[in-house]
Amino acid sequence: MKLFSRRAFLVGIASIGGGLAFGYITTPEPPEGGDQAILCPFLAMHPPDTTNVWTFARGCADNGQAYSMALIVATMVTYSQKGLLAVLRHEAPDIYRLDQVPGISHDDLYQNYIPELREIAAERAVEGKVSLQDMVEMKEWVADEVGVVPGEASNTETALLFVRSGGDLSDWTVGLEDVFRLLNGQRPEADAVVTPGKLNQAMDAASWRA
Repeated sequence: MKLFSRRAFLVGIASIGGGLAFGYITTPEPPEGGDQAILCPFLAMHPPDTTNVWTFARGCADNGQAYSMALIVATMVTYSQKGLLAVLRHEAPDIYRLDQVPGISHDDLYQNYIPELREIAAERAVEGKVSLQDMVEMKEWVADEVGVVPGEASNTETALLFVRSGGDLSDWTVGLEDVFRLLNGQRPEADAVVTPGKLNQAMDAASWRA
């Protein structure tokens, strides 16, 4: 399974080319988020600067995502939220409306069930670690609670959580505490970087029920 579609690649190229053609890369300061929650734990641990897509991608890189990957994902989200003109103006995603991104937003969020998932994870943990498959089954439990079927966005979130929390791509285990640090919007102790290759590897290794 590939993370990036041909459409996303073309939109990304249009973003770069369009910005150069119009002669600017920055956008007006975004409105303040106020007390609104940032639904993505990866962004919540250190909210990126949303002045433009470039500062946003640098913030994601500081959080542990490959810069080029962050730039493409940010472009995809901006396109889905705001349309092509916003992409050409190099606007960053609205991090307070991540529940309004067609094809990416999903209701089966781990962080809405942290106490229950901690109990499940503690029962499954071996020497302080859980497996990628444990995380898949916890996601499926959350999906059952909210009455949805996990889709590609859920698979991506699970793989990203595993990789950024320091998941081992050889034995497919990860430190339980680092997983829950990230779910609580805190930086994991593991100094891991999410790359397209690692993310796709974890997505391919996860086994979801039919």
